[in-house]
Amino acid sequence: MSEPGPTATPPARSLVHDAVVFVACVLLAVVPTVTLLSANEGDPTALLRVGDRSASRGFVERDLPDPVLSRGFGHDGQQFYVMASTFPDMQEADGHVDRLRYRARRVLLPAVVSPFPAGAPTVWAILGVNLAAIGAAGVALSRLAQRIRAPWWIGAAVALSPALALSARASLADALAFALALWGVVLWRRHLWWAVALFTLAALARETSLVVPAACLLLGSRARDRLTLLVPFVVYGVWTIVVSLWIQPSDAGSSSPLGDATRQLALPFEAFAQIGPSTSVYFGMLLFVASLAAAWRLRRPLPELSLWLAADAVLLVTAATGVAEDAWNLTRLAPLAVPALLLALATPEEVAAGSVTPPARRTGSAAPDLVG
Repeated sequence: MSEPGPTATPPARSLVHDAVVFVACVLLAVVPTVTLLSANEGDPTALLRVGDRSASRGFVERDLPDPVLSRGFGHDGQQFYVMASTFPDMQEADGHVDRLRYRARRVLLPAVVSPFPAGAPTVWAILGVNLAAIGAAGVALSRLAQRIRAPWWIGAAVALSPALALSARASLADALAFALALWGVVLWRRHLWWAVALFTLAALARETSLVVPAACLLLGSRARDRLTLLVPFVVYGVWTIVVSLWIQPSDAGSSSPLGDATRQLALPFEAFAQIGPSTSVYFGMLLFVASLAAAWRLRRPLPELSLWLAADAVLLVTAATGVAEDAWNLTRLAPLAVPALLLALATPEEVAAGSVTPPARRTGSAAPDLVG
């Protein structure tokens, strides 16, 4: 017989825990960013990773003269800056970003920070959104931890995700997409429409987040719920069509969503074999094993996270060479791996084994979601 579930955490206590986890995540996540800024005399352009040969360089230099430059084509932060500075008329970004339609499909972060003045304020706004997102994701993981009788403070493990650290240091949208998707997991069983709204926003930040509502859809017990969970896919599909009709890039190489996806995918382990022994391959394999190990242990108490982790593991080993050859870039395909592994290790054995059903999964239980 299952043991009686623990009493739901009182709201006041839960809010204190949330505040502690949020602050801890922000402080942990900001350390690598402060280190980068310190090495560049506090110049915020270091967070954009502007390439000395990138299409975005000239645009950034109009607002931020003499930016810190990276070798080659830089990273995506500079392109998010361009999209934010031109929003809502993103056609103006033509010629200043690669694959204009691809960048426009990831519209959420540029839209959120677009009200800030061009230049340093926009860069700081992107950093602020990223840090807030990492803190919010930590709170979401803490809520999930409490549901399966793991310590509430394990939520701080979110800040240890290499993908989220990179998001803050390089002005990416990954942290925002991750936080929205993780909160969707927290809410979907009891507040489906709120979760669907969050899943939809996550997809508009980074389309790979669609693996999360897909996982929930597979676990839905009612046909109506499964249909509702299709909304993020429909909205993203409609937005993709709108972008294709609205944005007319001068670059003939700007491809379709399918073309963008296939450019970044390969046969399983093909890229690892081509690259050979290297830091990125070893790191990728570690994340692959961590994702699968966490997925296996969490398959009973948190099957949503388990399926999410399995999907990320597939993305890791099917990444094209251009993605897999950069260890930091590869981590972006598995943002959940490290925090989920730590959560799995902190999960009580009886809960992981399924001999005790977590209170959040019991029919009629007062499972904490919004208040504990």
